Amino acid sequence: MSEKIDRRKAKTKQQIYESFMSLIAEKGVENVTVTDITNHANLNRGTFYLHYRDVPDLLQQLKDYVFKSIEQYVMKLDFRKAMEYGNLQEPYPLGVQIFEEFARHADFLKVMFGPKGDLSYAIQFRKLMTRHIYEKINIPEAANLNIRRDYVVAYMTSAHFGMLMHWIECDMDQTPTQMAFIMMNIVNFGPLVSFGLKEKPLA
Repeated sequence: MSEKIDRRKAKTKQQIYESFMSLIAEKGVENVTVTDITNHANLNRGTFYLHYRDVPDLLQQLKDYVFKSIEQYVMKLDFRKAMEYGNLQEPYPLGVQIFEEFARHADFLKVMFGPKGDLSYAIQFRKLMTRHIYEKINIPEAANLNIRRDYVVAYMTSAHFGMLMHWIECDMDQTPTQMAFIMMNIVNFGPLVSFGLKEKPLA
């Protein structure tokens, strides 16, 4: 009996989620009401309130769940190991896992990162990348080029997050393995070499 109730709860929450995503894409995250969701999902308001206090609570629970699901992998990422795999011309396995996790939540992220989503959520992911990837690397000050370390970190974070967003917007037309390989090459050899605009340095 308990299993049947759990399945029913899961089905109801999935209906609410799908309706919410559809309405955000149509109206924008700030304009969706409980009535909009329940009408779209063909549920009564009481059913909604069994699971969520209000629309902001629904949104925050979804944001927290997706963010933590991805964060657990990002926190384990070792940039040095990624570069070692790059030297072998093999995708970094943990990098593949990270892209797989982004792909698992792609529908939600596409809406949230889109023009009617939540800009602060995209910024939260950029900060995650900065905090757990680039700030772990001992990037020296490029004094001879007058480039401060924080500018290097800002460039790397923005470039790679932009590529991630583009991948999601393109409905993930590359596999997670292909994306991990692309990212690894750009990190290891820079964009000019990776895009074929400059010769790869000899080993």
